[in-house]
Amino acid sequence: MDWKKHHRILIITGHFGSGKTEMSINLALKLREDNEEVAVVDLDIINTYFRIRDKDDLMNEKGIRTLSTGVKARAVDIPALDPAIDAILLDKSTRVIVDVGGNPSGARALARYRPTLEETGYEQIFVINSNRPETKTPEQVIKFMEDTQATSGTQITGLFNTAHFLKHTTADDVIEGLKLAEAVSDQTGLPLLGTVCKSDLVDEVKARTNDLYILPIDLYFRDQWML
Repeated sequence: MDWKKHHRILIITGHFGSGKTEMSINLALKLREDNEEVAVVDLDIINTYFRIRDKDDLMNEKGIRTLSTGVKARAVDIPALDPAIDAILLDKSTRVIVDVGGNPSGARALARYRPTLEETGYEQIFVINSNRPETKTPEQVIKFMEDTQATSGTQITGLFNTAHFLKHTTADDVIEGLKLAEAVSDQTGLPLLGTVCKSDLVDEVKARTNDLYILPIDLYFRDQWML
């Protein structure tokens, strides 16, 4: 089964700094390349630095609609839940990617939409970056997942490897990160749906991962000074 086609709504959760927002953007662009109608919902009320709403122009130029929990007023984000989010979640003609804040507190915004999500169905993907100090063991990851689910009231349905060292990432880093994701999968019974991988590493990683789905990514938030 193609997990991208299983549910119209794809929710991306994970620890702060794990790469979930980069994955959300690249996944949206991939679906758009496949001629899907796509919308991205930014429910990240935790991270004020790397937010999909800061890439609105890029997404809109590609024909991707963007919605968020805040409105910009000068330099301050005013928290607000956009009623248009409910509408887009119910729009059967549109694939929706939801990027959720990077800790259990951030998942509270997702809880607001739980009734709609239960009506529509969803895939909730938890991304795992073995290089984050707070999620380096299966036990840490599973505890974080349980806390996120308890706060949001939604259920994680699959896992994704997002291990990276920014521009210095190698194929070995991706493969090493998969060990943690596989261990979490074994202990929870949740499927490991795939791994992200810098575009220039895809061929090498593909040769070493036994048909695991690979999402090629470009780094949209990493400026030159961020090595």
